[in-house]
Amino acid sequence: MSPTTAGLGKYDFSINCRNCDQDFPELRPCEITGLLPSWLTGSLIYNGPGKNVVGQTRYKHTFDSSAILQKFEINNGEVLYNNRFLASKVFESNQATGKITKAEFGTPVANTKGTFARIFDAMDPEKMFSDNALVNVVEMGGKYYALAETPFMFQICPSTLKVLDRVNVNKEIGLMTQCPHPIKDNDGYYYTIGQGVSVSGPKYNIIRFPENGDISNGKVMTSVTPRMRLTPSYMHSMGITENYIILVEQPLRVSMKQIVSDIMNNSPFIDGMKWTNESVLIHLISRKTWKPIKTRYVSDPFFFMHIVNCYEEDGHIILDIPMYKDSTILHNMFIDKIQAQSGINEPEFVESFQPHLRRLVIPVNTEGKGNLVKLNDTQCTAAWKNHEVFLRYEEKCSYPMDNPEINPTYQSKKYRYTWAMGPNPDGSSSGFVVKVDLKENKHFTWSEPGLYTSSPVFIPKPGSQEEDDGILGVLLLSPTDNQYVSLLFLDASDLRELARATIIMPGTIPMPLHGSYIQA
Repeated sequence: MSPTTAGLGKYDFSINCRNCDQDFPELRPCEITGLLPSWLTGSLIYNGPGKNVVGQTRYKHTFDSSAILQKFEINNGEVLYNNRFLASKVFESNQATGKITKAEFGTPVANTKGTFARIFDAMDPEKMFSDNALVNVVEMGGKYYALAETPFMFQICPSTLKVLDRVNVNKEIGLMTQCPHPIKDNDGYYYTIGQGVSVSGPKYNIIRFPENGDISNGKVMTSVTPRMRLTPSYMHSMGITENYIILVEQPLRVSMKQIVSDIMNNSPFIDGMKWTNESVLIHLISRKTWKPIKTRYVSDPFFFMHIVNCYEEDGHIILDIPMYKDSTILHNMFIDKIQAQSGINEPEFVESFQPHLRRLVIPVNTEGKGNLVKLNDTQCTAAWKNHEVFLRYEEKCSYPMDNPEINPTYQSKKYRYTWAMGPNPDGSSSGFVVKVDLKENKHFTWSEPGLYTSSPVFIPKPGSQEEDDGILGVLLLSPTDNQYVSLLFLDASDLRELARATIIMPGTIPMPLHGSYIQA
């Protein structure tokens, strides 16, 4: 059961902003080719944009569309599929009124309130932000949450995909924003970084949640003042090692003054974000004292969404990041702009979607002159420059990629492999999955003409001691058949196809952003 490959042209980026008119909550059987391992029993749940047309109104940006959850349920060699719109307040309001009712990242909504009412709205996250949690699905204390960057989390039922609870993390722990990629440490605590507001202005708050994942018992461990007090950096991910929290201030800045102005003038939130092209500033926060290290670490400017992993080695911190040249990708994800590029794909447009995996090595001991990096197996350097330690990166993979995945048991530990995805860099109409060997600086890929790949999800083989012993689950879509969806099972060690579960649905299936595997 394969979609047609006839007439394929260039990569169609509009697959990222499909509109789903309806969801399909009832489980449906998939057609299986190949053989699934007997130990593979569980569910793979993806989250991402789904519905971008509401009545006569339409969302403008890919990151605005109403969230939809997609699930593949795997049991005894069989696979079932279903999906369901996330029942957020804004989704239910849209459905009830037949129009878009809340401003999103790139979509303004006409506000007829008076000046003072708008000012008060700007002080209340419930009124200021949408709760459209479309980015990720994460496990915390045996519970599963859909979340994005606004201060709302939805506990979902893995069986039905229904919402069980809605949490406002601003009310619980004072966050105005949050990273949608919390990290679990070796002691079972969960960490995230978000922006809070104090009497002295915005702060980066490092939050720790208990092992049971109780959001109401989250604790602010410390706060860090932004380099520019009233224009904090945009943050989507954080880093954590055994002894440090890594906070990366990139030169995409969020103007608090402009955000308030946007609310007053019915402008989208993205208008309050500006690329300054200044150096990246990296903060190290001690997990023993919860105080920032005084040394200022900087690098050449780059934009990033995700951190692959970071760990400590012989007095150094190794930090791996897919780096973009700048934040142009965010502006190129307006739906009209993506659709206008269909069949054209200007080089500058395509390049904006192509980050490169690079490594920074941060020396904790910064005494001395010259190169402060003392590791033998890296080309990275660090040296004092104008009272700061300037970090120079090492290219780890020439293949452009993002949405990286690792074996989760290697989180914050020395690791060797990562898996990622992206549009084919040769411009052809296919996606790819890439495996990178960070020790040997080698990579190899899986790709098939006419099939586009989602973020891979690594599923470790139970009891295995090998880092790459497991399966990659990858959702596949077709640019020529919007009802086609398949879950590809790859051997994580060599990207050999093991099996595929495919179904043709009665309606449109969208490309998700991130997903999680839930062991049965």
